[in-house]
Amino acid sequence: MPTRKPFPLPPCGMYIGTGVYPMSKDYLLSTLHAHQAWMPQNTSPLEMIDKIIADNQGNLAQVWGYARGYAPNTYAEWFYALDEIGVEVPPPDWANGRNLVASQCPILKEHADRHGAGILRFIREAAARDIHTLLIYVSARPEWSRRFQEAGKHYLGYDFGERFTFRLDNPVARQVAPHEITLTMLADDLIARVKAHVDERRAGEWGLVMATSCNFYVDYEIAAGTDVPLVEDFAFPNLNVASALSRGLYRQFNLPTWGSHLAHEHYSWLPNRAPRKFDLLRAAMILKYMAGCKILVNESGNWFVEASLCEDSPKFEFPRVPLKPSEVKWGGDAPMKFAPYIAEARKHYGKVDYNAPIPRQYRRVMSEFYDFVKANGTPEGQPESMIALAKGNNDLGSCSYNPNGAIAGAFALADANPAWYAGSPERGWEIAKKVFFPCPHVLAPWQNPFLSGTPFGMVDIVSFVRDLIDADFLLANYKALMFCGWNTSSPQQVETLKRYVAGGGTLFISIPQLSTDARRNHGAFGVEDLVHQGDFSDWCGVRVLGRGPRIYWATAPDGVNGLGFSFPRRFGVLTTSIGEIEITDPAAEVLVVDDEQASPLLLRRRHGKGQVYFLNAWAYPGAFDRDYGPGATIDSPGLIGQVYRHIAAQCRGSAWITDDEVMPGRVCEHIAFSVFPQCGRIYLYNIDFDHPQRFHLHRRHGASEAVELAPSELRTVTL
Repeated sequence: MPTRKPFPLPPCGMYIGTGVYPMSKDYLLSTLHAHQAWMPQNTSPLEMIDKIIADNQGNLAQVWGYARGYAPNTYAEWFYALDEIGVEVPPPDWANGRNLVASQCPILKEHADRHGAGILRFIREAAARDIHTLLIYVSARPEWSRRFQEAGKHYLGYDFGERFTFRLDNPVARQVAPHEITLTMLADDLIARVKAHVDERRAGEWGLVMATSCNFYVDYEIAAGTDVPLVEDFAFPNLNVASALSRGLYRQFNLPTWGSHLAHEHYSWLPNRAPRKFDLLRAAMILKYMAGCKILVNESGNWFVEASLCEDSPKFEFPRVPLKPSEVKWGGDAPMKFAPYIAEARKHYGKVDYNAPIPRQYRRVMSEFYDFVKANGTPEGQPESMIALAKGNNDLGSCSYNPNGAIAGAFALADANPAWYAGSPERGWEIAKKVFFPCPHVLAPWQNPFLSGTPFGMVDIVSFVRDLIDADFLLANYKALMFCGWNTSSPQQVETLKRYVAGGGTLFISIPQLSTDARRNHGAFGVEDLVHQGDFSDWCGVRVLGRGPRIYWATAPDGVNGLGFSFPRRFGVLTTSIGEIEITDPAAEVLVVDDEQASPLLLRRRHGKGQVYFLNAWAYPGAFDRDYGPGATIDSPGLIGQVYRHIAAQCRGSAWITDDEVMPGRVCEHIAFSVFPQCGRIYLYNIDFDHPQRFHLHRRHGASEAVELAPSELRTVTL
């Protein structure tokens, strides 16, 4: 991995900030059925810097290149700084229909060479006030972008946002014959598109290049050369899963840092009347803080009500404008079409502008968190992670399992071949969430896909994208590596896994995750599709001969309780196939069998200093997310979850938590837990807003102690 320059941090140890936008008052931005939006105010760049400081909104301004409104004078001030050269662009003249559209302004066209001067001025003025700047979606001429880094440590870089993704109709899948499309082809296309943009920005000397999106495949953006993942949290629902992926990529690719882009206003989806609406935002900031995040940006909400993805948004109190979305697109004669409605809209601006209740609440939460960090500092380094979840090569699914979602947005292909819809490979990630990132009902009666405990401590997600991972890295960082979802394997990857296990690592993997298939053929692949034609004798102690019979139930062999359950406890109904295998090492332990023929389903085999848990299944682990059998309990994680829990309990770090001094349970599902060895501190946080939680804290060297956390309490103790 490349050697990177140190990433300097501010005195409080963390960059905390908010999005700031060029704003043009009286502009109607959208008339979509659920997204009608008026801009209630104007702001100048210097005013925004003053507001950040006066309202204690952090030490960082995230400047957007997408304006909220398109008045020429707004663009002239924010992007061109024409006033610096004595050029004045008149404000909008609604009465006479003049000076309304930036793209039609002759003055801006005449001074196109100034595009970027306004951004440089913002960076310079913010630095003078000790405010750092991060750009998102911004464009500028090279002669200006090359000067941004004149601000030194106060300029953090450029974020291309969610510019790159798989849309609902993947153009590659549309242009190539269905039988020719592979996951590798779609992945390569994404990487190429990102790399071209990153290379362009590097040529313009924009500094660090960051990515903000809710993509679970942000690892492909990193593999394309992006420097920093700044995942769009809340749009990426489980906050700790997003942190796990970002933190794993940070370690794996030797990145400068990682951060969080909180889209709480848009994607928390709680009504404004919900009593925990802003408690959720506070909790999100704490979870990121104790997960190792070093850049935290609140996307919106501070300055005006932007979002309408909650049922009681005050934006719905505005009168409906009877214009089609195409009639208010930016530019052309759109302003004159909505101009007749401005007077009525102005009557409602006070519900959504800077002084309205919702923005004031956002600013209050941001200010309180910034004060907390200034007073307490930020834990140095990254939290201890003994366990890594493996995100396989060509895993292009979503961050949330949705059987209606097509992999890589290839809906046309998925309609013809349902294997391209999310299925058992993607469902495996839901098992991992259930075990390592459980989300109890702390926002009831509303759903909680956001806040999770970390009952087994901080767990990383590492990526096998293009097999850009090596055994030395894995051995240096993780006691255990567990595959969860899709994986297109290769001989190179298998050698990496063998070396990892031989060096002392614990690995969980299944037959389909050792397939070289890249066409989503996860149901009818053959032995010929497996690496080494299924001969894993030298490290797994088995040779796969073919597809075996379907089974109904999984259970333990007689007299075996290697995973915390014994016969006749059964898991199922599975109705999926096992493999037909030859066990080549008699010393391999059979831990799980089917309940009729006692055919081996899960084996454990020593290899070198480590061990492999080999799932002898022809289906991905997600297919085993079924537990409707004799002895099934309501809190069961299922068979694969039971395996994950067992491995995690064997691979504890320097400290851990339990319900009963043995294992984490329902109580620990409410506890976010992290250990920072570099500063010798343990962080414990109760994500339950209403109830205290009592559990046991264990240290490797020392007796356990009972701990009770009050609702929403964050406590720091010595390691």
